[in-house]
Amino acid sequence: MKKIFAIIISLALLSTASVTAFAASPITAKDGSDSAVVKGTYVAGDASATVYSVDIAWGSMEFTYTDASKGTWNPDTHGYDGAKAATWSCATDANKIEVTNHSNANVTAQLSYAPESGYNGISGSFSDGGTLNLNSAVDTRYSAAPSGSATLSLTGDLASDTSAKTKIGVVTVTLVNE
Repeated sequence: MKKIFAIIISLALLSTASVTAFAASPITAKDGSDSAVVKGTYVAGDASATVYSVDIAWGSMEFTYTDASKGTWNPDTHGYDGAKAATWSCATDANKIEVTNHSNANVTAQLSYAPESGYNGISGSFSDGGTLNLNSAVDTRYSAAPSGSATLSLTGDLASDTSAKTKIGVVTVTLVNE
């Protein structure tokens, strides 16, 4: 009996307690209005990570060294006719390095040449100084990705006892910070 009485009194007390209601304000006159505050909260989205994807197309990097020629002795002038300086040559585009940027960031590709041990007298240099500044590939078609190319030129002498297709150096492409 005590339990039933306690429940009834509890219900009576609860029914008299005030409850906050979130009801609309009434509009009681013609042309009346009501308003409510609109609130917003900013939540930062996930930042897209930088993804580097660079393709490098290499020429064969095969060069031919042609030694200097004194030419033909001319007994009338006591000199040589048709003398030629030593030269480095290669097939068309064999010395070309093409870099294509598929990244979502601009990239700078730096090209360098290092001679192999024993071939320190041979130097390599690149067209455009060996620096390729490529824009981001964002908003480009794959086939129209930003690209650039440079060509390698060699100077110096190659010994006559060097066999064919001997490794004389290495070209490296490095992505550097802008």
